[in-house]
Amino acid sequence: MRYWVISLIMGGTFLCSGVGGHGQVQQKDGEKFLPGDCQGSAAALNVTAERMTFDHRTQTFTFEENVRVDRCNMTVVCDHLQVTNDARGNVERIIATGHVHFQQGTRHVVAEQAQYFAVEQRLVLTGHPRAWDTQEGNEMMGEEIVVFLQDENMVVKRARVLFHPRKTMSKTP
Repeated sequence: MRYWVISLIMGGTFLCSGVGGHGQVQQKDGEKFLPGDCQGSAAALNVTAERMTFDHRTQTFTFEENVRVDRCNMTVVCDHLQVTNDARGNVERIIATGHVHFQQGTRHVVAEQAQYFAVEQRLVLTGHPRAWDTQEGNEMMGEEIVVFLQDENMVVKRARVLFHPRKTMSKTP
């Protein structure tokens, strides 16, 4: 269970981490959460929103209303997405708020807010965060989910996890 949640969340941070320097998409080679099958046109970062603003002074992109981010086989939707870059144009912090929903295949994560801190490689999900897999039926929720991406560890405050038994095929003689 822990593996699919971490892989989904790690994919989500990779999905959003390509916004950089003056609207260009950046891709860092060797990034450990780069999906292996994500190449060519599928690797392009596609962000849509009703409105986008860029503050050159703070190096902040703000996407508002009906925000959708697609990359590879991952989608993130939210009401508001703010991406702040450092002086070199690398992502420093990402904040997604309002009806945040990550989806990758049968895996889903929802929260009211998702904050990604690049230096610490840390993702914090708050506002009734919940992760589930429709195929496996497993589900995790809590007050706050903190994922340490580099170590592939997580801490869930007030955790509740539902493990469903795997379906096994019976052998008939």
